Amino acid sequence: MTRHLAKLLDAIWTLSMGLFLGLTGGMVLAVIITFRGAREIDATPGAEPYSDPMFAQYHNDAVAGYIGQYLFGVVGFIAIVMLFIAMICIFGKNVAIRFTKTGSAGSVALNVARGLLVVLCFILMFYSGSISESMAKDWPGLYDEQAKVTELNARRDAFDQLHKRSEQITSTAWLAGFLALVISPWCLRIADEPSESNSESKQ
Repeated sequence: MTRHLAKLLDAIWTLSMGLFLGLTGGMVLAVIITFRGAREIDATPGAEPYSDPMFAQYHNDAVAGYIGQYLFGVVGFIAIVMLFIAMICIFGKNVAIRFTKTGSAGSVALNVARGLLVVLCFILMFYSGSISESMAKDWPGLYDEQAKVTELNARRDAFDQLHKRSEQITSTAWLAGFLALVISPWCLRIADEPSESNSESKQ
C-alpha cells in the first residue's frame, strides 16, 4: 500500500511540475507573441481613454498589455496551485518512506534540495503574482488624460521597473522548477522490492 501511494505521489508530482513549467513557459511565449502581433498589425484599442490620440505611440502596447494581464492572472494562479500540489506530494512521499518495510534509496541531500527548490518556486511565483496585481492596478494610470507628460513618464518608468522585476522573478522560478524536475530521479525514494528470482538465489 505504501509503495503504491509513493508511486502515485511521484506521478502527481511530475505532472504538477510539468504543468507548472509548461504553463509558465507558454504564458511568457504567448505574451511575447501577443506584443509582437499587436505591433505588426498596428493594433489600436477601441475604448477610451486608451484610444486617445495623445497615447498613439502606446496603442499597440495597450492592446497587448490588456490581454497579457489576463494571461498572467489566470496562468499565474494555476501555476501557484500546481506548485502547492507539488509541495504536498513531496511531503506525503517523505512520510510514506518512513513507513515502508523495504527501506529507502537515492540521495537525501538531493531530496532536500528538491524540496527547497519547489518552496522557492512557490514563494517566487507568489511574489511575482503580487507584482502583477500591483501592475494591473497601476496600468490605467498610464493612460490618465489629466496627468502631465512628466508625471506619465515617471509612472511608465516605475511600471517598466516592475515589469522587469516580474520577468526576472518568473524566469528564476522557472529555472528552479526545471532543476527540481531534473534531479528528481536521484532523490530519496522507496527502495525496490527484491524480485522472486533474487530471493531464491540468496536462499
